[in-house]
Amino acid sequence: MAKKILLIENDLQIMNLIREPLEDEGYVVVTTRDGPEGLKLARREQPNLVVVDFNLPSMTGNIVARRLRHDPATDHQAILMISGEDQLEEIEIGPKTSADDFLIMPFDVAELLTKVRPLLIGAEDEKGTVISTGNSELDVKMGGGIPMGSLTLIEGDSGAGKSVLSQQMMRGCLDNGHRLTLFSSENTVKSLVTQMQSLNLGILDYLLLSRLRVIPIETSRLGGDAPSILMEAMQKEEKGHEITIVDSLTSSIPGSSEKEVLIFFEECKRLCANGTSVIIVVHSHGLTSELLARIRSLCDAHLQLRTEEVGQKMVKALEVTKVRGADQHTGNIISFEVEPGWGMRVIPISKVRG
Repeated sequence: MAKKILLIENDLQIMNLIREPLEDEGYVVVTTRDGPEGLKLARREQPNLVVVDFNLPSMTGNIVARRLRHDPATDHQAILMISGEDQLEEIEIGPKTSADDFLIMPFDVAELLTKVRPLLIGAEDEKGTVISTGNSELDVKMGGGIPMGSLTLIEGDSGAGKSVLSQQMMRGCLDNGHRLTLFSSENTVKSLVTQMQSLNLGILDYLLLSRLRVIPIETSRLGGDAPSILMEAMQKEEKGHEITIVDSLTSSIPGSSEKEVLIFFEECKRLCANGTSVIIVVHSHGLTSELLARIRSLCDAHLQLRTEEVGQKMVKALEVTKVRGADQHTGNIISFEVEPGWGMRVIPISKVRG
């Protein structure tokens, strides 16, 4: 059965720009220009997704989303907010808030579809299509695993555990039968094998079986062309492997403009729309806060790492900010340590404080 989308949009031109490509994709689209009428339609039509404009004349999109969330008849419906960039700070989005995601105007068809598709993944859809870390406790905290075909951002400061998390995810994907390409500015093939072996995450067999390709990258000397050259290399790997990891992108962007970096992430979304899962690792201080906000909005999953002082101990913390299409609740904060011979080991908060 075709998925149903309720579109609440006052501007007829924007309504048609959204409705037509969604109908071309086979979705059933119900439309209204009025917030109160949209609430009635949500109850009556029971759509799988509500797309609502932030700037409705009778009530803001935030109010519509909040009422949908508080109504038992509609609280299960996914919500996508349409807004201008200057309204981002006003939107209630993320775990325990009203909207599941937002789409910034202006946008093209590819951006629209890559926002909509993950929000329409339901329990009746195919199972076993998630990126697993291979650590069941971590997977549960990450909403059951990140759906395949997602663009994932792993963000954090130096020493916060970004590479370890990406390596844990890489080994989980390989163990689950996926083929993978790693573009690494952090390791050579030899140093990566040694490092992962020390964490009990050996990958040598996968390399020998051509299930894993490791491509060292030295993009810092390329200046503003680095993101586009890296993307060309990623596109060449698209047919052979289902998952691409870049650890890390930070060295590829110092000479690039914000526009060039955004274009890179938009191209990553197109790879995802074609079936490739992409995981990008970045250093938080390598990007401006404004650019990070745009990138986070483009990504389907956002995992933020940091080092925290709890009691008299310094621990690493992973915040699962969002995972679109997750089977379970997200928004968890996970404390962990990196232990030789073990890898990532989740630490109960009570033990850390003790």
